[in-house]
Amino acid sequence: MRNPTLDVYIDDIATVADLLTKSSSVLDKVPTDGGWSAAQCLAHLADAEISLSLRVRMMFTSDGYKFLNWDEDAFAALNPKRSGLASVGVFTALRRANVELFEGLSEEQMSRTGIRTDGSEITVLAYIEYMNKHVTAHLEQAIRALAN
Repeated sequence: MRNPTLDVYIDDIATVADLLTKSSSVLDKVPTDGGWSAAQCLAHLADAEISLSLRVRMMFTSDGYKFLNWDEDAFAALNPKRSGLASVGVFTALRRANVELFEGLSEEQMSRTGIRTDGSEITVLAYIEYMNKHVTAHLEQAIRALAN
């Protein structure tokens, strides 16, 4: 199944990997405003892709699956020096596996829903679109950190 949302989802693999063209010392540079470094943004994107991967599989296989919250700052604090290369590797591998899964599913399956932590329902496809925007926001954050 191909559509614009999945096209962006696929294109983000290369966009995220492009940050690795920067040296690791630059990726680790913490901005003066105290925000996340580019490497921390990449680690967060890997963590978020792990979450997405589980959530969509649960949505496909469970009726009324309720999302669990996770604390992105607590995850980031576990190891603020995570490797950008490892993070991009995790992100890329999960995205590719998810694309392979999605391409074998029907529109009806991609319309299955889960329940977000605020109690609202969201379809798989709408969740992927939301996460595409999430990637864009954190890439912009990483670029700001590199420029800072």
